[in-house]
Amino acid sequence: MIANQPASCQKVRYVMRGKPFFYGLVFCCVLCASASLLQAGYVYVYPLEIFTNNGIYYNSPDLDLYVEVSNGEAGQVDFIIYNESLVESSIVRIYFDDNSLLGVAGIIGEDGTSFGQPATPGSLPGGNALEPPFVAVEEISFEGDSPSPHLGVNPGEWLQITFDLKSGGTFGEVIDKLDTATLRLGVHVIALPDGSSESAVTVTVPEPATVCLLGLGSLVLLRKRTAFVRCDENTDRILSAAKKEN
Repeated sequence: MIANQPASCQKVRYVMRGKPFFYGLVFCCVLCASASLLQAGYVYVYPLEIFTNNGIYYNSPDLDLYVEVSNGEAGQVDFIIYNESLVESSIVRIYFDDNSLLGVAGIIGEDGTSFGQPATPGSLPGGNALEPPFVAVEEISFEGDSPSPHLGVNPGEWLQITFDLKSGGTFGEVIDKLDTATLRLGVHVIALPDGSSESAVTVTVPEPATVCLLGLGSLVLLRKRTAFVRCDENTDRILSAAKKEN
Protein backbone atom coordinates (compact mmCIF):
# COMPACT_ATOMS: atom_id res chain seq x y z
CA MET A 1 0.00 0.00 0.00
CA ILE A 2 1.02 3.59 -0.66
CA ALA A 3 1.31 5.60 2.55
CA ASN A 4 -1.56 7.95 3.46
CA GLN A 5 -3.80 6.63 0.70
CA PRO A 6 -7.14 4.86 1.24
CA ALA A 7 -7.22 1.19 0.26
CA SER A 8 -10.15 1.74 -2.12
CA CYS A 9 -8.16 4.38 -4.00
CA GLN A 10 -5.27 1.95 -4.45
CA LYS A 11 -7.72 -0.55 -5.93
CA VAL A 12 -8.80 2.07 -8.42
CA ARG A 13 -5.20 2.63 -9.49
CA TYR A 14 -4.66 -1.11 -9.88
CA VAL A 15 -7.75 -1.56 -12.07
CA MET A 16 -6.91 1.44 -14.24
CA ARG A 17 -3.31 0.64 -14.90
CA GLY A 18 -3.08 -3.10 -14.38
CA LYS A 19 -4.28 -4.77 -17.57
CA PRO A 20 -3.92 -1.82 -19.98
CA PHE A 21 -0.42 -1.08 -18.81
CA PHE A 22 0.59 -4.74 -18.90
CA TYR A 23 -0.74 -5.28 -22.43
CA GLY A 24 0.83 -2.00 -23.52
CA LEU A 25 4.18 -3.12 -22.12
CA VAL A 26 3.95 -6.46 -23.92
CA PHE A 27 2.97 -4.74 -27.18
CA CYS A 28 5.90 -2.34 -26.89
CA CYS A 29 8.36 -5.15 -26.13
CA VAL A 30 7.20 -7.16 -29.16
CA LEU A 31 7.58 -4.15 -31.44
CA CYS A 32 11.02 -3.28 -30.13
CA ALA A 33 12.18 -6.90 -30.29
CA SER A 34 10.98 -7.15 -33.89
CA ALA A 35 12.77 -3.92 -34.73
CA SER A 36 15.99 -5.17 -33.14
CA LEU A 37 15.84 -8.44 -35.06
CA LEU A 38 15.18 -6.57 -38.27
CA GLN A 39 18.22 -4.37 -37.77
CA ALA A 40 20.42 -7.24 -36.63
CA GLY A 41 19.48 -9.37 -39.66
CA TYR A 42 19.86 -6.53 -42.18
CA VAL A 43 16.62 -7.55 -43.88
CA TYR A 44 14.06 -4.93 -44.91
CA VAL A 45 10.70 -5.77 -46.46
CA TYR A 46 8.93 -3.37 -48.82
CA PRO A 47 5.42 -4.07 -50.14
CA LEU A 48 4.85 -3.62 -53.87
CA GLU A 49 1.66 -1.61 -54.24
CA ILE A 50 -0.43 -1.61 -57.41
CA PHE A 51 -0.90 1.97 -58.64
CA THR A 52 -2.56 1.37 -62.02
CA ASN A 53 -6.22 0.51 -62.56
CA ASN A 54 -6.52 -1.67 -65.64
CA GLY A 55 -8.85 -4.40 -64.38
CA ILE A 56 -10.72 -5.82 -61.41
CA TYR A 57 -7.58 -7.00 -59.63
CA TYR A 58 -5.88 -3.61 -59.19
CA ASN A 59 -6.88 -3.47 -55.50
CA SER A 60 -7.38 -7.16 -54.82
CA PRO A 61 -6.00 -8.54 -51.53
CA ASP A 62 -5.24 -11.73 -53.47
CA LEU A 63 -2.33 -9.94 -55.14
CA ASP A 64 0.60 -10.20 -52.72
CA LEU A 65 3.88 -8.81 -54.04
CA TYR A 66 6.86 -7.61 -52.05
CA VAL A 67 10.64 -7.29 -52.05
CA GLU A 68 13.19 -8.15 -49.39
CA VAL A 69 16.38 -6.09 -49.30
CA SER A 70 19.33 -7.52 -47.43
CA ASN A 71 23.03 -6.96 -46.90
CA GLY A 72 24.72 -9.50 -49.17
CA GLU A 73 28.36 -10.45 -49.55
CA ALA A 74 30.96 -7.76 -48.91
CA GLY A 75 30.11 -4.72 -50.97
CA GLN A 76 26.82 -6.15 -52.27
CA VAL A 77 23.09 -5.82 -51.67
CA ASP A 78 20.38 -8.37 -52.53
CA PHE A 79 16.87 -7.60 -53.76
CA ILE A 80 14.56 -10.64 -53.63
CA ILE A 81 11.22 -10.10 -55.38
CA TYR A 82 8.39 -12.40 -54.22
CA ASN A 83 5.03 -13.23 -55.75
CA GLU A 84 2.85 -14.76 -53.02
CA SER A 85 -0.44 -14.01 -54.79
CA LEU A 86 -3.47 -16.27 -54.52
CA VAL A 87 -4.48 -15.63 -58.14
CA GLU A 88 -2.76 -16.21 -61.46
CA SER A 89 -0.21 -13.48 -62.07
CA SER A 90 3.31 -13.11 -63.37
CA ILE A 91 5.93 -10.44 -62.69
CA VAL A 92 7.61 -10.11 -66.08
CA ARG A 93 9.41 -6.77 -65.87
CA ILE A 94 11.42 -5.15 -63.09
CA TYR A 95 12.66 -1.56 -63.07
CA PHE A 96 14.70 0.74 -60.82
CA ASP A 97 14.68 4.52 -61.05
CA ASP A 98 18.10 5.29 -59.52
CA ASN A 99 21.45 3.62 -60.21
CA SER A 100 23.70 5.98 -58.28
CA LEU A 101 24.59 3.22 -55.83
CA LEU A 102 23.94 0.02 -57.77
CA GLY A 103 25.67 -2.06 -60.44
CA VAL A 104 24.30 -5.47 -61.50
CA ALA A 105 26.27 -8.46 -60.18
CA GLY A 106 23.93 -11.37 -60.91
CA ILE A 107 20.40 -12.77 -61.17
CA ILE A 108 19.17 -16.06 -59.75
CA GLY A 109 15.63 -17.32 -59.25
CA GLU A 110 13.23 -20.10 -58.45
CA ASP A 111 13.19 -22.97 -60.94
CA GLY A 112 10.92 -21.90 -63.77
CA THR A 113 12.00 -18.25 -63.74
CA SER A 114 14.48 -16.76 -66.19
CA PHE A 115 15.28 -13.06 -66.68
CA GLY A 116 17.55 -11.02 -68.88
CA GLN A 117 18.32 -7.37 -69.61
CA PRO A 118 17.09 -4.81 -70.45
CA ALA A 119 13.31 -4.66 -70.06
CA THR A 120 11.10 -3.79 -73.01
CA PRO A 121 9.49 -1.31 -72.97
CA GLY A 122 12.22 0.68 -71.29
CA SER A 123 9.83 2.50 -68.98
CA LEU A 124 7.55 1.17 -66.24
CA PRO A 125 4.02 1.05 -67.74
CA GLY A 126 1.96 3.80 -66.10
CA GLY A 127 5.01 5.15 -64.26
CA ASN A 128 4.52 8.68 -65.59
CA ALA A 129 1.39 8.97 -63.43
CA LEU A 130 3.42 8.66 -60.23
CA GLU A 131 4.61 11.71 -58.32
CA PRO A 132 7.42 12.16 -59.03
CA PRO A 133 7.22 10.25 -62.34
CA PHE A 134 9.05 6.91 -62.40
CA VAL A 135 12.01 7.26 -64.77
CA ALA A 136 13.49 3.80 -65.26
CA VAL A 137 17.24 3.26 -65.65
CA GLU A 138 17.77 0.93 -68.61
CA GLU A 139 20.97 -0.72 -67.36
CA ILE A 140 19.23 -1.96 -64.22
CA SER A 141 15.96 -3.11 -65.79
CA PHE A 142 15.04 -6.78 -66.23
CA GLU A 143 12.56 -8.82 -68.26
CA GLY A 144 11.35 -12.41 -68.11
CA ASP A 145 12.57 -14.52 -70.99
CA SER A 146 10.20 -15.92 -73.63
CA PRO A 147 7.80 -17.63 -73.44
CA SER A 148 6.14 -15.05 -71.26
CA PRO A 149 4.53 -15.25 -68.73
CA HIS A 150 5.78 -18.76 -67.96
CA LEU A 151 9.33 -17.67 -67.12
CA GLY A 152 8.25 -14.66 -65.07
CA VAL A 153 7.85 -14.67 -61.29
CA ASN A 154 4.60 -16.58 -60.82
CA PRO A 155 2.75 -17.30 -57.54
CA GLY A 156 5.02 -19.06 -55.06
CA GLU A 157 8.18 -18.01 -56.92
CA TRP A 158 10.95 -15.49 -56.30
CA LEU A 159 13.76 -13.77 -58.14
CA GLN A 160 16.98 -12.45 -56.57
CA ILE A 161 18.93 -9.60 -58.12
CA THR A 162 22.33 -8.95 -56.57
CA PHE A 163 23.97 -5.57 -56.99
CA ASP A 164 27.52 -4.43 -56.39
CA LEU A 165 27.59 -1.24 -54.37
CA LYS A 166 29.35 1.45 -56.33
CA SER A 167 32.55 2.92 -54.92
CA GLY A 168 31.86 4.60 -51.61
CA GLY A 169 28.26 3.37 -51.42
CA THR A 170 26.87 1.58 -48.36
CA PHE A 171 23.94 -0.68 -47.59
CA GLY A 172 22.60 1.96 -45.22
CA GLU A 173 22.48 4.49 -48.05
CA VAL A 174 20.45 2.08 -50.18
CA ILE A 175 17.94 1.65 -47.35
CA ASP A 176 17.78 5.42 -46.79
CA LYS A 177 17.00 5.92 -50.48
CA LEU A 178 14.27 3.28 -50.39
CA ASP A 179 12.79 4.75 -47.21
CA THR A 180 12.65 8.22 -48.74
CA ALA A 181 11.50 6.95 -52.17
CA THR A 182 14.52 8.46 -53.90
CA LEU A 183 15.16 4.88 -55.03
CA ARG A 184 12.10 2.92 -56.13
CA LEU A 185 11.61 -0.56 -57.55
CA GLY A 186 8.73 -1.02 -59.99
CA VAL A 187 7.29 -4.19 -61.49
CA HIS A 188 4.88 -5.00 -64.32
CA VAL A 189 2.46 -7.84 -63.60
CA ILE A 190 0.62 -9.61 -66.42
CA ALA A 191 -1.61 -12.68 -66.95
CA LEU A 192 -4.16 -11.74 -64.28
CA PRO A 193 -7.35 -13.86 -64.35
CA ASP A 194 -9.34 -11.14 -66.14
CA GLY A 195 -6.62 -10.76 -68.78
CA SER A 196 -5.42 -7.40 -67.46
CA SER A 197 -1.97 -6.24 -66.40
CA GLU A 198 -0.94 -3.86 -63.63
CA SER A 199 2.13 -1.99 -62.40
CA ALA A 200 3.33 -1.80 -58.80
CA VAL A 201 6.00 0.15 -56.95
CA THR A 202 7.76 -0.16 -53.60
CA VAL A 203 6.01 1.51 -50.68
CA THR A 204 7.97 3.03 -47.82
CA VAL A 205 7.34 1.50 -44.39
CA PRO A 206 8.28 2.64 -40.86
CA GLU A 207 11.95 2.10 -40.06
CA PRO A 208 12.75 -0.26 -37.15
CA ALA A 209 13.50 2.65 -34.81
CA THR A 210 10.24 4.36 -35.79
CA VAL A 211 8.23 1.21 -35.08
CA CYS A 212 9.80 0.99 -31.64
CA LEU A 213 9.02 4.64 -30.91
CA LEU A 214 5.40 4.09 -31.93
CA GLY A 215 5.20 1.30 -29.36
CA LEU A 216 6.73 3.49 -26.67
CA GLY A 217 4.29 6.26 -27.55
CA SER A 218 1.36 3.91 -26.98
CA LEU A 219 2.82 2.92 -23.65
CA VAL A 220 3.23 6.54 -22.57
CA LEU A 221 -0.42 7.24 -23.43
CA LEU A 222 -1.51 4.33 -21.27
CA ARG A 223 0.72 5.55 -18.47
CA LYS A 224 -0.69 9.08 -18.70
CA ARG A 225 -4.18 7.69 -18.45
CA THR A 226 -3.48 6.50 -14.91
CA ALA A 227 -2.37 9.97 -13.85
CA PHE A 228 -5.95 11.22 -14.03
CA VAL A 229 -7.19 8.71 -11.44
CA ARG A 230 -7.74 10.56 -8.21
CA CYS A 231 -9.32 9.78 -4.89
CA ASP A 232 -12.47 11.42 -3.67
CA GLU A 233 -15.12 10.57 -1.15
CA ASN A 234 -16.99 8.30 -3.56
CA THR A 235 -14.22 5.83 -4.39
CA ASP A 236 -16.64 2.93 -4.81
CA ARG A 237 -18.22 4.68 -7.80
CA ILE A 238 -14.81 5.20 -9.41
CA LEU A 239 -13.82 1.59 -8.79
CA SER A 240 -17.04 0.30 -10.35
CA ALA A 241 -16.61 2.46 -13.45
CA ALA A 242 -12.99 1.38 -13.89
CA LYS A 243 -13.90 -2.31 -13.69
CA LYS A 244 -16.57 -1.89 -16.37
CA GLU A 245 -14.10 -0.18 -18.66
CA ASN A 246 -11.63 -3.04 -18.37
